Order: sequence, then structure tokens, then C-alpha cells
Amino acid sequence: MLVSFLPLLALATSALAADPKPPALIYLYSINITIPSTVNLGSVPYGSRGILSISGGSFSGPKMSGKVTVGMDWGLTDTKGTFSPDALYVLQTNDNATIMVTEKGHAPNVQILFETGSSKYAWLNTLVAYATGGPTATGVALDVWQVGS
Repeated sequence: MLVSFLPLLALATSALAADPKPPALIYLYSINITIPSTVNLGSVPYGSRGILSISGGSFSGPKMSGKVTVGMDWGLTDTKGTFSPDALYVLQTNDNATIMVTEKGHAPNVQILFETGSSKYAWLNTLVAYATGGPTATGVALDVWQVGS
């Protein structure tokens, strides 16, 4: 009986030894987020915390485009100067769907999750996105990519 499992064990071992294939990145959109003001809470146990109001902006990509309507970012800057966004904001597409965006990470690398009741954009509810970018004169600019197929 043990002999019949040896070929399977050898196959499993060789599969684990191979380098895994990295996930694909599929471009979703570029976004400019307007941040008109920041309330600085000052030094907190893990760095310096700021409350950033998100008042607008725009996004555009091959499958969706529109505007940023409202949101907040209560990001943290650690003692090394790395900003970690912790944001929640709303996108309104040009065809009038609303999409909530949750953003976390360590700049310039950001994880994004979506939530929407729109049947047209329901595909966003099950994906994870990656964004990279940085500050602009009026806020933040990011390029957003779907991770995987």
C-alpha cells in the first residue's frame, strides 16, 4: 500500500520545489485624489497620525472612469518617515454607479479592496488590487492594478 503512494509523494515534492508563478497585474485605472486639508493628531504610539479629508478627484481606465466623491484617510507616518494610508472613499462612475474603496498599505505600495451594489461592477467585489503612486500638489496620484486574473 505504501508503494502506491510513493509516485504521488514524489510528484507533490517536485511541484512544491518549483518556483510559483507570480500573479498577473491587470491595469484598472489611474486616480488623482484631492486632499484639501489635514488635521494632525501629532505623535501617537506608532508614529504621527494625520486625518486627511478626501474631497474629490477623478479616475480613468479601460473599464471604468468617473470622480471621487468623498472620503477620509487616517494615515500614519512611522518614525522612519514611511506613510501608511488607511483610507475609505467613494468612487462614482460616469454611468452613475457608486463604489466604496478601502485602501491600506505602506507607501508607495497600497492594497485596495472594493465594494459595490452595482451589477455592472460586481466583479470588483471579489478582487484585490495593488496601487502605487505618491503625493501631488493637491493630494495623491495612484495607478491601480488588479492582482490575478
